[in-house]
Amino acid sequence: MIYIYFSHALINKPRILLSINFKTIMRIITMLRKIIALITITLLFNSVSASPYDEAISSWKSHEDVGNWLNSNFTFDTSRQRMIATILKTDGPTSLVVRNPTNLFERNSSGWCGDSANFALKSLNKIDPAHNARWVFIWNNDGPPHHWVTAFNYNKKLYIMDFGTGDKWTAMQGIHGPYDSLDGYHNFLASLNITGFEVGEVAYRDMPGDED
Repeated sequence: MIYIYFSHALINKPRILLSINFKTIMRIITMLRKIIALITITLLFNSVSASPYDEAISSWKSHEDVGNWLNSNFTFDTSRQRMIATILKTDGPTSLVVRNPTNLFERNSSGWCGDSANFALKSLNKIDPAHNARWVFIWNNDGPPHHWVTAFNYNKKLYIMDFGTGDKWTAMQGIHGPYDSLDGYHNFLASLNITGFEVGEVAYRDMPGDED
């Protein structure tokens, strides 16, 4: 009987080990299937949720791409500028609005200077945070309208992007620089002969208000 008992144990031990290994392998396979399914769903979701603006940003490589798009697509909207002027007069600077870059790219590529500057700022920083794009406010000594543009860094120098002017201020448009400071840009503006514009203060200033 003892011989039979041990013989039976020896015969069945490999079966037990085989059973354990098979169960472990099946658990691993099931786990891998779940991981693959999760990755697939995530990739599909990302491809579906990527907006045309996000796709453009992912393909743009430099500030020139941002400038080229604004130069080709952005148009100055005098009616929106009047609306902004009314808001500023009645409710103050904190009520100012600028277009969300996605809205500007996909739905309405017109606006006032703040819309263009906001698009440039957000897009430049998405492409490369080292651009350190920020707002610059230009005071017009001849009275409103004043002006907003975007400053950014490139090759350790300061540049200005401005594609948000009306027909009378087109001499300001473009990518300007390199400068060591805003003084260089101030000198450029002072050299322009534009009716109704005399450059006053040129300073870094956060844009108050919200996006629409």
